[in-house]
Amino acid sequence: MADLVDVILRNSANPTMIEGGYQTNVIPGRATAAVDGRFLPGHEQELLDTIDSPLLPSVRREVIHHDVAMQTEFSGTLVDAICAAIRAEDPDGHPAPYCNAGGTDKKAFATIGINGFGFKALRVPPDLPYSRMFHGVDERIPLESLRFSTPVMQRLLQTC
Repeated sequence: MADLVDVILRNSANPTMIEGGYQTNVIPGRATAAVDGRFLPGHEQELLDTIDSPLLPSVRREVIHHDVAMQTEFSGTLVDAICAAIRAEDPDGHPAPYCNAGGTDKKAFATIGINGFGFKALRVPPDLPYSRMFHGVDERIPLESLRFSTPVMQRLLQTC
């Protein structure tokens, strides 16, 4: 759980694309870097200040894509249905809210006032580095996790 929790307790910024130059022995006149930044709700300016602080005056930051950081209460009929679906397949399961470090289409709905939740109906082995596998070169889940999630999702969809 430490890896999962680590990415949701603070803002993060990771350079994901770097481009510059056209030949090995020539210093480029221009270079660009794309940085994927994720901020906690209410901490957008803090992230931007952190990104901007090491930049030289000759370097400028451009926003390629801007999104929102959402938060919502873990309550209501949908949350009750999610918890019931998990507990029906795993009576020892403990559904819990957490901050999703990834992107979601839900953000588009948040801007017009529609509340929603992300939901991962997975039960993964404790030794699987699940959070490190997102968008990695070996992104996958074990078949046993898929076998667990299928009836959970079926139950949830039938309930809702």
